Order: sequence, then structure tokens, then C-alpha cells
Amino acid sequence: MHATFLSLRESAVRLSSEQRRADDPYSKAQCQSDMSESNPSLKERVRSFWQANPCGTKFTDAEMGTRAFYERVEEHRYEKEWHIPAAAGFENAKGLRVLEIGCGLGTDGAQFAKAGAIYTGVDLTDAAVDLARRRFELFNLAGEFRTADAENLDFVDNSFDLVYSHGVLHHTPDTVKAVKEVHRVLRPGGRAIVMLYHRNSYNYRVNIRVLRRMGAHLLKSETGLKVVNKLTGEPIESLRDHAQHLKEDAKSYLAPDEFLSQHTDGAGNPLARVYSRKQAQELFKDFAQTEFAVHFLNKRWLPVVGNLLTRRMEARLASRWGWHLWIYATK
Repeated sequence: MHATFLSLRESAVRLSSEQRRADDPYSKAQCQSDMSESNPSLKERVRSFWQANPCGTKFTDAEMGTRAFYERVEEHRYEKEWHIPAAAGFENAKGLRVLEIGCGLGTDGAQFAKAGAIYTGVDLTDAAVDLARRRFELFNLAGEFRTADAENLDFVDNSFDLVYSHGVLHHTPDTVKAVKEVHRVLRPGGRAIVMLYHRNSYNYRVNIRVLRRMGAHLLKSETGLKVVNKLTGEPIESLRDHAQHLKEDAKSYLAPDEFLSQHTDGAGNPLARVYSRKQAQELFKDFAQTEFAVHFLNKRWLPVVGNLLTRRMEARLASRWGWHLWIYATK
């Protein structure tokens, strides 16, 4: 089974180094270029996408804003991403002033609050802030929420003991500025725990750049849609969204940077980036100490063999080829 996984990965290796540099929008030079292209138009497109698609809402059919809704979202999150509680260190947050950048539905924020943290959650969208605040009210949890831009946080210097951000900062146009803001609002000796998408992952190197690109051509027909659905388990509605974007503008959809964004958080997502450890180290260069960990290998991305993996095998593979790069940075 491990050999099968490796053989899939080797399909990506067949690209020459020159081809990879040409096709990879997140080479060092391109990454720096993208970071300089911060503009209100892109920020507004990011805001509009997440306002219409609050992260996590697609994982349950329960009525939004009800106890059942939040319970099912939480159950799904920690079943699929079972590493999060330990990686985030919720249980160690008692008495800490915690800022979460990108609070989403308040799922992780609730764990900090239950552990006794003095919690503040911010998000770029009103939709997320309203849903997270509702979550805390329903479950009698203490916390403060506000709509805010990660690149321009409305907090004084040295305000927090811990800044946490899971899967958010790779979606903001100027990630460098956002990380500088994390550094600014942390107290000396404070800690940042940030998850960014991992460039040297199976999902990026093989699933997105090879398998999904090959499979994109199947989306042109209903039969092809059903084949992809059967092989990957991706919802047919999601595949139809991708098919529509492909039909409207195939050249744009298949462009490397656009294709990456479309295949991280859903069709229509305007911006996503991936980072190697080296690139993340550069992002967090102002911090006194930086450590890394890699987690999360979505078994659905491994056709046929994925569902046969035990949790132990999954964790072992994820530690090398996982999609989530966790950064632990001390100011």
C-alpha cells in the first residue's frame, strides 16, 4: 500500500525541474511577486467568497445557527482532522489572552474558551463573526468577536499571549504583512500557532498538479463527472461548480495559480497559496524561534487505497506529505 502511494507521488516527479519551475506559480520569485500584488479588488473578492461560503458550513445539512449545526460541524472537523486538538494545544490555553485570526464558525475558538482562555476571534467577513458569536452564545462561552483584516489588526502592540490562525493567512493578498501583524500584537515571549498549506505535500505535488489537472478534462461531460465522483468521493454539486468555471473560461481556470486556488477550498475561491518550510521560515523571520510540524493527509485524495489506511499509517504519511504545515513561532 505504501508502495502504491509512492508510485502515485512519482508521477509528479516525472516533470523535469525546468517544467516544474514554469508550471509552479509558487516558486520563490513568483511567490514574492504575488505578495506584492496586494490590492483592494483582490481583497474584496476574497471577502465576497468567504462571506458567501463560511468555512465549514458545507459539512452539515442542519439548520445554520442551531446547536445541531455547530455540533455536527465540530464532529466532522475533529473526526477528519483529529490532529488539531493536540497540534493547537487547546488544553494549555487556560488564562492566556488568545487571538484567533480567521475565527470561522468558532469551532476551534470554542475549545480555547472551554479550556479557560481569554478569547478574541476576528474574521474578514461579517458572516463568520455572526456565526461564531452565535456559537458562543448558544454554548454559554465567553469571548469577544469583531470583523477585522488580518493585514491591519485593530489591537495595540503586545496585546496577546497566543495568536492562532488555522488555514487563513494563505488566503489574504499580503501574507507577509499579516504575519508582521501577528508579530506586532504578540507580547514578547508570546507564541504564534499558524497553519498554512504545505507546498511539498502529496495534495499539492500530486493531487492538484497531476491528478486533478488530468481529471479536469473529465468534467466536460456528465459521464466524466460521475467517474470523478466515484473515484474521489467529491460531491457531484462541487464537481458541477468546477465544470461551470471550466466551461466559462478554460484558459483562466487551468492557469497554474488559478487552478491551485480553485482546488483548495472550492470552485470560485479567488486566492490560495502554498508554502515550503523554507518559505515559511522567511515569512516568520522576525520571530526569535520557529518550529514546524506537518499534518493531515485527507484519505479521500488517495483513490482506492485511502480508505484502507489506519490512523497510524495516515499519521506517518502525513508527517512527510501532509497538506497542513504548522508553524510554531515565539516572539
